[in-house]
Amino acid sequence: MAMLFLRPFWFLALIPLAWLLWRLWRRRASADTWSALVDPHLLPHLLVGGAERTHRWPFVLLGIGWLILVVALAGPVWRQLPQPVFSLDGRSVILLDLSPSLDAADVSPSRLARARFEILDLLKAMREGQVGLIAFGPEPFLVSPLSADANTIAAQVPMLATDLIPVPGARRTDRALEMAAGMLERAGGGAGHVILITDGVGDMAGSLESARRLAAAGHRLSVLAVGTLEGAPVPRPGGGFEQDAAGALQIARLERKRLRELARAGNGRYLETSVGEADTQALIAAAPRPETPIEASSLAADQWREEGPWLILLVLPLAALAFRRGWLVPVLAAVLVLPADRALAFDWADLWWRADQQGAHELAAGRPDTAVEHFSDPAWRAAASYRAGEFEHALESLEGLTGATPDYNRGNALARLGRLEEAATAYERVLEQAPEHADARHNLELVRQLLDQKQDQQDQTQDDKAEDDQESSSKSESESKSESSASESSASESASSEESEPSDASEPEASESDAKDADASESGAGEPNESQGTSQDQSSESESESESESEADPDVSQDGSTPKQAQQPGAEPSSEDMTVDDQPPELDSASTQSPSVEPTDADESSDGQNAVTATLDERSPEEREREQAMEARLRQVPDDPAGLLRQRFLLQHLRREGQLP
Repeated sequence: MAMLFLRPFWFLALIPLAWLLWRLWRRRASADTWSALVDPHLLPHLLVGGAERTHRWPFVLLGIGWLILVVALAGPVWRQLPQPVFSLDGRSVILLDLSPSLDAADVSPSRLARARFEILDLLKAMREGQVGLIAFGPEPFLVSPLSADANTIAAQVPMLATDLIPVPGARRTDRALEMAAGMLERAGGGAGHVILITDGVGDMAGSLESARRLAAAGHRLSVLAVGTLEGAPVPRPGGGFEQDAAGALQIARLERKRLRELARAGNGRYLETSVGEADTQALIAAAPRPETPIEASSLAADQWREEGPWLILLVLPLAALAFRRGWLVPVLAAVLVLPADRALAFDWADLWWRADQQGAHELAAGRPDTAVEHFSDPAWRAAASYRAGEFEHALESLEGLTGATPDYNRGNALARLGRLEEAATAYERVLEQAPEHADARHNLELVRQLLDQKQDQQDQTQDDKAEDDQESSSKSESESKSESSASESSASESASSEESEPSDASEPEASESDAKDADASESGAGEPNESQGTSQDQSSESESESESESEADPDVSQDGSTPKQAQQPGAEPSSEDMTVDDQPPELDSASTQSPSVEPTDADESSDGQNAVTATLDERSPEEREREQAMEARLRQVPDDPAGLLRQRFLLQHLRREGQLP
């Protein structure tokens, strides 16, 4: 294996060695006065020449000894020793009562809320071992089996509520105790600890029998009571409070005596909830000690074996020569040249623990930020930085480290930083070195899925852009066609109006209504002329159109008339009949050009909203339509984070009743 150095910066100490040897050599050369007085070819024949050669050995020995010490301080390593990982072998099962009486508010904020807080404190205090969670009412329901991952269980605790129980009825503590005993028996490994959190017992005889069976199997039952002796009314889900048969309020009181007797039968402790960590620490201390308190884990950690101390043996013979007269001066000079250690405040822990041990203690206590300052090992420093969320610092600490474990940790840090391609490469290197690494294979599959999703999103974006360009081109063509048709229709109308005008050029111009009145007065009861029939047909059509539009348009007057300037022949539907996404901007400008009608507040707000939407949202209509449809579907989904637990409890009940396999 290749040789590495744990502390390579110690090689900088060779620089002062070179400077020291050069200074000593110059000093010895300058002290020789014969070299300045005698010719060089005569110096070998003088006795002083032999003595000079004998004084070169101290410099050579000083250089060799210095070099050996620097290499030893640099920490040469070339092999790793596997270190076993041990963990405490403890098994605990928490039983949470979800009966309606837990909704009573004699303790703040409620009994159930206080019970959830106690469970979270217990999970935080159980740093090692396995823990499971069971919720019960008339029947027990498994929330989480025995697991060493307390964080997963803690994520489900806030969702536990009394309305999750799918069947009504009185609490059955005996069934919950039997289910906990079955979990512990299937797990094996000796004694377990059952923690019951409730305010009552229910079937006392059956519960006592189940508690005795637990104690006979070597397990221990502890009770954490929630509530007060004074009690409080039980609220109903729809409002109000529960009532007894006589119509009086039903008060839920703490059954202290019965719960204490139950804990005594289970060979455990009885405690009541309190502010602080006293009850939590008492429950942790009440756990039985297993026969094998420490068990070997399937995980293993590698540690470099430092070979530098063996090099000190080579320096010991050279150190004996330092007792000769005049040889300690270079050694003292070397000590003065060496850099001093950093000045730190004295801590009581420094007397008992090394820096790495202090870092491990801080890391186990959940303080990774402080642990980083203590660790000198780069692997441990990277682990602490990763737990602290400093993924960049974790990558810096992993630089220079090789092997499956550093590559796996490097991949995790890169994935957290969003550098998915580099993370996939790191996981592939891990699988090349250790093909049986299941975690690396699983993470590699997840990273590849994320990369595929990212590529699909990019492809979808490009396709949407191409569709938008095509739609915009087709839309511009349709608009040009509509404009041309509108111009043709306006020209035809102007021609028809010219034909309907009187032929007498000397007659003064008059409005359409004046012409109609004049024709009517001249003809009396005669037949109307062509222009009069045309105008009547147009007015009847306009009246019918205005009546149909007035039902949806509040701006139209009661008589059904609309200004002539706002009605364009061959124009598109009005702005009221179109959605914001389908409405072109030309309609807004055309509809607001009418001088005879002022826009109402509804029109102003609609126009303002359209302007803001057109300015801020420049996405394609297809994208906006898809997002609106998705938001509509999401609004239909009920906001029920405990829905999965409710369905899980229902499935367990149906299987227990034999209705499901």
